[in-house]
Amino acid sequence: MIVVGSYNQDLVWRTPQFPKAGETRTGQFSQGPGGKGFNQAMAAQRLGSRPLFIAALGRDALGDAARKLAELENLRCAWQLFEDTATGNAAIWLDASGQNQILVDLAANRQLTAEHIASHADAFSSAKVVLAQYEANPAASLQALILGRKYGALCLVNPAPASADASALLAMADIITPNESEFASLLEQTGESIHSGAIAAMGCAELHALARRLPCATVIITLGQRGIVLSTDDGFEEITAPAAIVRDTTGAGDCFNGALAAELATGRPLADACGFAVKAASCKVERAGAALAMPTRADITARFG
Repeated sequence: MIVVGSYNQDLVWRTPQFPKAGETRTGQFSQGPGGKGFNQAMAAQRLGSRPLFIAALGRDALGDAARKLAELENLRCAWQLFEDTATGNAAIWLDASGQNQILVDLAANRQLTAEHIASHADAFSSAKVVLAQYEANPAASLQALILGRKYGALCLVNPAPASADASALLAMADIITPNESEFASLLEQTGESIHSGAIAAMGCAELHALARRLPCATVIITLGQRGIVLSTDDGFEEITAPAAIVRDTTGAGDCFNGALAAELATGRPLADACGFAVKAASCKVERAGAALAMPTRADITARFG
């Protein structure tokens, strides 16, 4: 499988309660590797999938650290390096419940070129799944999906963060995996105005009917601790998440997407792959961190069976 996406250095502040406007609070600081693409590639790697991760970095200390880490983790990478652009980074706030607020400077991720993707066409010729998100340059992600379709790979798009400028990517997707806010954003583009906060409370049939309005045959709506709703042309299914002690939700959606792609790459049926990915994400939220907190297959089995 191939993951095309972002690498960001995560700068994390933990505080009991998010500060209000104009308020100063104390907290604890830490940092580590992240970015939706890198998190997803690491999730797949920890599950034994051996993905190829294609992304961009700045020629700076953060970029050097990213390359060294990938080598230590035996993650195959095809980096595009830029002299005059910084490596991506993200400011992450975590409160006592493990919920997060994130601000990202995508930096080098937005410079990833379609030409760099095309230079690795041989890798796409043998890929079973191509996974992309919205954090990299859309032209590069589109090139990856075009190559995926050319060689018969399953094209999986995680429409995150929400964007109104990614219709071309959606048109190339076999499967999309929005969360509540991303689903609301996608629906808004069809003329349907629904507040993201209302989506988690909707019934499966209602969510399925809304998903059928989107230009993709398979829509997987991720609903946090509730689980997911899988919507296809043939019907819908809800897969509930096992009970978990939430410590850190950062990267949970990425864990789901990486695990889903890894399972689909083995030929596992879609519903079964979704069920496993839900368990993987539930395992992840019990761990602090992002990329380095992705669980192994043994971790998931030990925790949830």
